[in-house]
Amino acid sequence: MDIYKALKREKKYLKRFYIMMIILEIIMPLAVYLTGLSTFFYISYLLFMELLIAVAIMNKVNYTRLKFFCSNNRLKFKSVVFSKENLILCDKVVLVHTERMEENMEIILITSVNFKNKGLKLIGEGFLKKYSSISHEYLKIKEANPKTLYYCQIIKRGGLKKYMLLDIIYRNCVKAEYTEEGIQNIKIARGQTLV
Repeated sequence: MDIYKALKREKKYLKRFYIMMIILEIIMPLAVYLTGLSTFFYISYLLFMELLIAVAIMNKVNYTRLKFFCSNNRLKFKSVVFSKENLILCDKVVLVHTERMEENMEIILITSVNFKNKGLKLIGEGFLKKYSSISHEYLKIKEANPKTLYYCQIIKRGGLKKYMLLDIIYRNCVKAEYTEEGIQNIKIARGQTLV
């Protein structure tokens, strides 16, 4: 499947989901009002259901939201509704790796500078155990510059928009090394390989 067609399909699915949830938010209180069932049990149950629908909408928005912009060697992105914008300097990215494919893909960026980004975490043993497929590449980079501290940024949310972000990263982070899994997902993002 072409990634652009998949993005359109995902957008249609999300639009349909939001419309259905909003219709439920409107119809349920209307049904309780029109039937005249205004006892404490029905009202409390209705409020509980309305709260669950609102949580479902917010969860879906958080899972699929990803805004990004790249200019002047700065990659800015925001993936959660109430989070701050993250900033990564493209020239300081040393390694790009991806785990899994499609909506569940995780983009892992390893950089040598922690600059105005609270999402960057210092790489330790726990990271290398969790992402064992990247440890060999990371250790090669660490041997070349043993005194440099490296930080990782993991982008998990955004649905299929992460493919567009991965393409932007590939075009702008020219000094970075890319793992085999990363290259495969970049090919999908550029339309060279079909999912």
